[in-house]
Amino acid sequence: LGTGDLLDIVIKKIDENTVYHKERDELENNGIKVCIIGKPNVGKSSLLNAILGYERVIVSPTPHTTREPQNTELTYKEEKITLIDTAGISKQGRKAIGLEKHGIFKTLSILDRSDIALLVLDISEPITHQDAKLVQEIFDRQKSLVFIANKWDKIDGRDTKKWTQIIYDKLPFATWAPIQFISAKSGEKVNKILDLIIKISNQRKLILSDSQCDKFMKAVVKIHRPAKGKGTRAPHIYEFRQTKNNPPSF
Repeated sequence: LGTGDLLDIVIKKIDENTVYHKERDELENNGIKVCIIGKPNVGKSSLLNAILGYERVIVSPTPHTTREPQNTELTYKEEKITLIDTAGISKQGRKAIGLEKHGIFKTLSILDRSDIALLVLDISEPITHQDAKLVQEIFDRQKSLVFIANKWDKIDGRDTKKWTQIIYDKLPFATWAPIQFISAKSGEKVNKILDLIIKISNQRKLILSDSQCDKFMKAVVKIHRPAKGKGTRAPHIYEFRQTKNNPPSF
């Protein structure tokens, strides 16, 4: 009794599993998709040129020179990486008109399809509310974030510890995100960005076993027990499991 219904359930699970693995394989085959994002004129196109070592895109001091996202595929340490240079997002945001508005829409659309966002900051200028809004756009889409502090050559003293603290003080909700200080103009430290991209991509694909999750949860509960709320005893957590990766969810 009920074996027909059981068979239907089994077939459904097999189909779901096949689709999941197909989607995962397609994602991995497409390589690492990296979106270069930031306000106008912070050096996004210059950064892409510095990474590649040649003039791939137009570089201009005039804001909104990059109208359309431009894809560049490369292989680094046997990893396929797609770098996407995007139009700068101005503080007018959705109020922008014409080509500018089209570029902003394209930028956010590309961010949706990326794995990692390189948020380029002009470190010689104050961090603004618009920078914080861009961080929020990245967070909302569950993308990995790297701060690229560009124009480092303009800073006197160049104390990375001091400037790291300045950035984190302005963006206290993103203190876990790594910062790479670079000069796209001179090429200084640009070579470290690709290694950072691969490292973060590997972290996004992390898969923890059930036993590793259990061990982690027990360690956390020892440090801080679940809040009692209105009850007399602390709640008991029975299970902590990973549900997917890239990015990991639990």
